[in-house]
Amino acid sequence: MMKIKIKTNKVAFSLPVPYTILRAVSSILASKRFKSQMHKWANQDLERNQVPAVLFTTILNKHLMNEIIRELGKHKGTLLVDAKLHDGTEVLVKL
Repeated sequence: MMKIKIKTNKVAFSLPVPYTILRAVSSILASKRFKSQMHKWANQDLERNQVPAVLFTTILNKHLMNEIIRELGKHKGTLLVDAKLHDGTEVLVKL
């Protein structure tokens, strides 16, 4: 389970994210419809240098995402993100 903790000056909360939800989100990101929409968004303002559709097919590969999530599950307790902003906000993402 991935744990996301956010602390601000007024509020602090924790959000647990199970790996099953991560797998569901990865299947949505790997869908053909989402890839084509990402390709449209990436190229809507570009006239000359178009972003190729193959880039989104390579990055948003369902098998690759599932492999990454499986490997993340093997490294419990690893701190992925530890960000502290100068306004006092802290973000922690831990496996």
